[in-house]
Formats: sequence, structure tokens, C-alpha cells
Amino acid sequence: MKCRKCKREVVDAPYCCQCGAKQSVAGGNRKPKSRGNGHGSVYKRGNTWQAEIMLGWKIDPETGNKKKDVRTKGGFPRKSDALDYIPVLKLQKQEESKKIISTLRDHWQGYSNGQMTKLSANKQLTYRIAFSRLKSLENKPIDVITINDLQRQVDEQTESYYPARDMKVLLSHLYKRGMAQQEVTVNLSKFIVLPELEEKEPVPFTEAELKKLWADYGEGHKLTGYILLMTYSGMMPGELFKAKKEMVDWQNQRIIGCGLKTKKRKETPIVVANLVLPVLKDLCESTKGEYLLDMNRNDFYDAFHETLTRCKIDDRTPYVCRHTTATALSLGNIAPDIIREVMRHNNFSTTERYIHKEIDTAPMLDAVNKMPNCKE
Repeated sequence: MKCRKCKREVVDAPYCCQCGAKQSVAGGNRKPKSRGNGHGSVYKRGNTWQAEIMLGWKIDPETGNKKKDVRTKGGFPRKSDALDYIPVLKLQKQEESKKIISTLRDHWQGYSNGQMTKLSANKQLTYRIAFSRLKSLENKPIDVITINDLQRQVDEQTESYYPARDMKVLLSHLYKRGMAQQEVTVNLSKFIVLPELEEKEPVPFTEAELKKLWADYGEGHKLTGYILLMTYSGMMPGELFKAKKEMVDWQNQRIIGCGLKTKKRKETPIVVANLVLPVLKDLCESTKGEYLLDMNRNDFYDAFHETLTRCKIDDRTPYVCRHTTATALSLGNIAPDIIREVMRHNNFSTTERYIHKEIDTAPMLDAVNKMPNCKE
């Protein structure tokens, strides 16, 4: 017989006389492995067999732990069937290694020419602006981009909540396409941390900003008409959502019955300036149904921020419209009691919180008609 270690001829003895190795081992004579490392494995799950090969190692983006990256195929009735499928799994692995991974731009082109075309023109423009902020990443394969890359890009390109949110939502759409094509397994966009949403005190629109809004409305953007209506009437967002077409008194240029919160606002009509009266008529004619605005609150707020982005106006909340009304009237030397009536406040001390005299918006008065019905 031969020594199990040095392979020299030895007599029938428990130890080799040449190297001293013990000739018997625990477990007796074992069969050598039929498949070594890297050759795949099979195991039973329930009543069927499963084939498995290891592709490598990967980092779990949620826990940061290292774990095996495997490919499996189950449902085989016999062990031999699972063994026969291992070469197929290995072939799939080889084909994947040759596959060209799409870049962010590739997925953007697919999304912008397909699913995105079903969105509103405002939303499409918002996403185009968001993608322009991904310029340094657009030509990278989607599977090599890290969460740190995405977070760094968002932090560098945006300073406020809404533009950052637009980037995050767009990236989510692109990653979903990557997952559908099996190029990535995790939607990394969900790990992007957005800036805090800071509800700052509204700063009235300037004359230059109002001109941009009028030009935008003139180009056919109906949503901008609602912004102008609120700005030239002091209407609150909630009142806009409540307003019905039948509430408009066209002869006296006022809207009756949509006031909110206080008794004063509920009882006092909203007066409509001459300049914005044609806008109100256009909105009534172009919307369906009984309400003046045919969209829900969330869609309106999204569209409002998209409009400011498109017009290159600093982001604000819709309440900026009401603050613009009070400020413009004050700078035009309109009597405080008249301003209070336009704003539908009980006390002028409340109205004063809407007046921002430090803002140079005096020229806006030329765009805001005097409202004679306010004195009634």
C-alpha cells in the first residue's frame, strides 16, 4: 500500500515508516468531491431540487454588509435535472458579463420619449431641468453609480427642497427602467436625502417677476392664469379650490361664496381687477365641470412650483400671491381700510403682516387696477 501523505510504499501499519503520517482518518474512506468550488451546487427545497452558482460578492445597500451574489433555478423534480442545469446558469453568467450596461442618458432617452410624454407639459419641463442637473453622471453605466455619487450631485446642484425632490423622482423613474432590464437590483434614488422643506415668510413678486408670469400665461400656460388671478384679487389657495363658476358675478366683477376660515372672509366678496378679468373668463371657459380649478390640491401645488421654475422665479408657496396683493396696494398709497377690505380682514393689524414695504414693488401698482367695488 502507499502512504496517504507521501505516497511511498509502506507495510500494513497504522503509521508510515517514512513520514510518520497516520494512515487512517476519521470518517473512513470518503469519496472525493465531484464538484469543487466554482462548479455550482444543488440542494433540495421541499419536494424539488434547486441549482445554484455563485456570481461573486456584493454589498447590501441597506445594511452595508457583504453577501454572496448567487443565481439560482429551482423546481427540478430530480437531483440529476438540477445538476444538468448548472451549465446553463454558468452560460447565462458569461452572457451577462458581455452585456453592455445602459447609462443614465440611455434610460433618460427611453423615458423622455416614452412614459414621460403622457405627463403634462409643466411636468415634462421640470424633469428636463432635473436631468440637466445630472450632467456629470449621465454618461456613466447605471450599475457603477453609487448612492454617494447621487447624493453629491443633488447637494451640489440644488439648495432647496423642491428642485432636489424633482431630481430624486426622476432618478427613481430611471432606476426602475434599469431594474426592469436587470442592470441594477436596487433603486438607489430612495436613499437620497432631501434638504429640509423650509416654509419661509412669503416674499412678494417683483414687477419683473410679474412680467414673466404674464408672458408665461400669454404662451398658453393656463395654470399661470390662476397665479395671476390670486395675485390680483388676494384670493387664498383654499378659496381657489372651493370656487365654482356660478359664484362669479360678472357684472360687478366679484366672486361670492368661496371665502374661508373667518366670518369676514366668508361674507366679503372677492373683487376681480379689470386687468385680470379676461383671465378669469378664459379659465372658466377652458376648464370642465362646475369648479373654477379642475385639479386637486397636491397637483396644483406641484404645478405652482413647476411654473416658478419654468419662469426662473425664486421658489415660494402660493401664499406669495396674497402677500403681493397687500404690498402692491400699500405701496400705491391706497387707504388702509380699503386694503383691509380687499384682503377681507377684520383688523388692519392682520393686514399689516401681508405688507412688505421693504420690497421695491411700487411699479406693480400700474398692473393692479383700482377696485371701486371694494368701497361698497
